[in-house]
Amino acid sequence: MSRTITLRLSDEAYEAVKRYAEAEHTSMNAWVEGVLDAEDIRRRCAAHGAWVRADPAVAGAALAFGEANQRALAVSGLPNLADAAG
Repeated sequence: MSRTITLRLSDEAYEAVKRYAEAEHTSMNAWVEGVLDAEDIRRRCAAHGAWVRADPAVAGAALAFGEANQRALAVSGLPNLADAAG
């Protein structure tokens, strides 16, 4: 379910958003949504990073999983990080 919110911007902020949106050939609403999406993902990534740093076992499991994936890709003849490094 989507919700509508109203943002009240100062004249200066409004003009800045308008300039940025026009520079990207998009609507002001779409530009603001993109900024909010980027901020949301930044916060999610920061929270995930904190969670991983707080538990070394999680980090170890993630690294082992990634290494196993790369080996499976190599065995299958699919592109993998080892191909990119070499």
